[in-house]
Amino acid sequence: KILCFLFFLIVNKVVFADNKIHFFEGKVLVNDNPADTDQELKANDKIQTFHNSRIKFTFEKSAYSLDKNSVFILPEDSEKTLGNLVQGFLIGAFKKGEERKIKITHGLLSVRGTGVAVESSHDHNSVCLCYGEIDLITESERINLNTNNTKYHLVVHIDPSGDIFIPDLNSCKFDHWSVDNIELEKLLGNSSPFKKGIAKFL
Repeated sequence: KILCFLFFLIVNKVVFADNKIHFFEGKVLVNDNPADTDQELKANDKIQTFHNSRIKFTFEKSAYSLDKNSVFILPEDSEKTLGNLVQGFLIGAFKKGEERKIKITHGLLSVRGTGVAVESSHDHNSVCLCYGEIDLITESERINLNTNNTKYHLVVHIDPSGDIFIPDLNSCKFDHWSVDNIELEKLLGNSSPFKKGIAKFL
């Protein structure tokens, strides 16, 4: 019985991701100190990437990929929030549950078991709902996006005033693919979220 219990713990540790860094390259700081692979992460940790650097990590059964020149603050209460993207580019795969918020420069994302890609800057925000459902809330508007009956990768932009609009796809070059979402779900022990087939974005 003891051996079975230990095996159960080992399996669950593999399947359910820890609060830690899984991969990074280039210059990455955690709370202004150099990052380490397998480093444990805690609530309110600040993660910062620089030119030609990126990182993948898990926290409270959600998975994140942070691209170059980004700053992200981990949530204090993961039951209510999923963090603060101060600036930069983030892809996230979030566990199902109650609505939780992601703060971005010009608004909030209210997430329910969702995959998103978000670009946050002082000039504008761009949000791609890769799959699932979100409410996007700004000072000016609130809209709901979901992929239940439509295509994957729904993209909107937010201007500094909080106005939400659908961009001209010829001018929108979000640097991500469905395989990026799939890789994050694998870190959580989940299968592909794209039940209608792998969709390549642009």
